Amino acid sequence: MKNITRKSLMALLVLSLAAMTVQAAGQKSGGSGSDQIVIGVALQGNQSGFVQYMATGIFEYQKKSAPDVKLEVVYADDDPAKQQSQVEQFVAQGVKAIILNPVDKVQSVAAVDFAAKAGVPVITMNTTSDSKNVTAHVGSDDVEAGTLQLERLLKAAKDKGINNPRVAYINAVLGHSAQVYREQAYKEVLAKHSEAKLVVQNTADWSGEKALQLTENWIQTYPNGIDVIATQADCLIVGTITAVENAGLGGKILLGGMDCDMPVMEKIKAGIVDNSIWQDGLGQGEWALRLAIDAAQGKKISDHIIPYEVCTRENVDAYIKQAEDRNALSAKYF
Repeated sequence: MKNITRKSLMALLVLSLAAMTVQAAGQKSGGSGSDQIVIGVALQGNQSGFVQYMATGIFEYQKKSAPDVKLEVVYADDDPAKQQSQVEQFVAQGVKAIILNPVDKVQSVAAVDFAAKAGVPVITMNTTSDSKNVTAHVGSDDVEAGTLQLERLLKAAKDKGINNPRVAYINAVLGHSAQVYREQAYKEVLAKHSEAKLVVQNTADWSGEKALQLTENWIQTYPNGIDVIATQADCLIVGTITAVENAGLGGKILLGGMDCDMPVMEKIKAGIVDNSIWQDGLGQGEWALRLAIDAAQGKKISDHIIPYEVCTRENVDAYIKQAEDRNALSAKYF
């Protein structure tokens, strides 16, 4: 009887140790173990090249440095209500942290607060939210972007002998944090430069077609009356470039964009566009996931801000090389 009991106990011990080994292996490999980190990623849309760069940064970091982490990635199609629903779904799924690229800085408050109330940390990426419950932000300073762009355009105008430049600018989607802060920068720069005069401004959302129509109307309405046009994204300036070139004004009106998309940098090299602002989308994606993982593990995190850089004809070749590398990575996922 004692031998049978001893054998039974040994068998139970072996089974118990085997079960513990399987459980530990499952957790280490990121399998179905309950300790696996799942990160929800809610992006504003997947049509913008820059959003794709940020997503690529996330995917590349996960692949190379965090293979045990599971990503749930969704796109809101620029719809704040849809994005809020996606965040609520993430919370219901039990994700450990959320990376949020807010569609709208005000309307995103409810989504951030909902996640925070459930104890899920939220890292905003690139665009900001007015919620005070954001755990940390990764991005670049959009006031800096607008300032660098317009200061450069006004300097270029002065270098061409235009002492009283007449300025126009094209906004992105109103209420989007990039639009709000870049326009704030435009107003601050113009207030500092009394020699410059704002002629007209309007919004084209994120549409190159709308920017084309706006610029065509402005050229007709203000013949020889605009020296500088600043646009808040390269997806907008492509329309402005077309309108300016169609009017035979290529290289005569100073143009500034943002994001350093390849077609725009080619126009910088050709002297049609004065500048674009380089923003590190890959880096923003990487750092957003880094911080999300830390937050999911209960670590204290803080904002991570990546400086903007000005791309001009003098340094455009270096940025074209960086863009080629960035596009090659992005093409793996989009």
